[in-house]
Amino acid sequence: MITKRNFSVECEDGFVLKGMLLIPESPKAIIQFNGGTGAKKEFYLPFVKYLAENDYVCCLWDYRGSGDSDVEDLSKCEFSFLDYGIKDMPAIKKYLESEFPELPFMFFGHSVGGQQIGFINKLENVKGMVNFAVSTGYLPYMPLGFRLKSFFLFYIFTPLSSFFTGYVNASRFGIMEDLPTNVVKEWRSWCSQKSYFFDSEFYGKSVSTGNFANYNFPIHVFWATDDPISNKKSVPAYWSNVSSAKGIDFTKLTPAEINKMSIGHFGFFKKRMKEKLWPSVVQKFDQFLEI
Repeated sequence: MITKRNFSVECEDGFVLKGMLLIPESPKAIIQFNGGTGAKKEFYLPFVKYLAENDYVCCLWDYRGSGDSDVEDLSKCEFSFLDYGIKDMPAIKKYLESEFPELPFMFFGHSVGGQQIGFINKLENVKGMVNFAVSTGYLPYMPLGFRLKSFFLFYIFTPLSSFFTGYVNASRFGIMEDLPTNVVKEWRSWCSQKSYFFDSEFYGKSVSTGNFANYNFPIHVFWATDDPISNKKSVPAYWSNVSSAKGIDFTKLTPAEINKMSIGHFGFFKKRMKEKLWPSVVQKFDQFLEI
C-alpha cells in the first residue's frame, strides 16, 4: 500500500514550496524527484508511483512560481531560473532528511532537475543519482524544426507575452506551464552558449561554481536518440563539465529498442514505458544502495 501525503516547506528566503510524498509500507530509501522546466509534478505521477511500489519513498514537488508552488501575480515575480537549484532543491532535500532521517538519500533528475543539483551545498549523504535528458540546451545543437520553435519561444513569444502580461503566459497556448519572465530570460541566456551555465560568461560570476566538479556518488544518465534537446551533442556538452569520484555512466535509448515508440524529451515518463524502461531505473537505484 502506498500512502500519499501533501506537504509544504519554507525555503530560506521564506517562499513556500508545495509537493507530495508517496510512502511505501517498508521503504528502503528516499528519492527526491526534480522535474523539468514548466512541467507539472502530476505529469510524473505514474512513474514516481512505480518507484514507490518498488519500496522507495518518493517526493514530487513544484518549483517556485509554477504548479502548486504558484504566486498570486506572476507579473510581480522576480524569481530566477537559478533559484530552482540555489533555493528550492536544497529546501526540499532538507525537509526530506528531517522527515526520514534513517533512510538513504538519492535523486532522480529530469532536464533542469538534474542540471542544477550541483548547486546544493550539502550532498555528502547522497547515495546516487539517476537522470533522464540532462544536458545543455544549446539551440544550434537541436534539429532545425525544434530549434525554430525554441527560437520562437525565447526571442518572440517571451518578449511579447512579458510586455502584455508581465510574465510568460505559455499555458494558454499549450507550450508549457506559465513561468516568471526572469526564469525564461535566464534560461534563454544559458541556452545561447555551448557550455550552458558553465560558460565563462556565467560560471563563477552570475552562477556559483557549486559542487559539479566534486560529486562523491554514482550517477547514471539515460538519454534518447529522438530527443531534440538532450541529444548526442548536448548531453556530453553538459557532462564534460561534471565529475564524480564514484563515476558517471550513460545509457543511450533508441525507439527501435522499444518497438519504435517515441521517447523524446518527456516520453520516458509515460505509462507505455512502464515495462520497457522503468525497471532499469529501479535496478540502478538498487545497485546504488549496495555500493
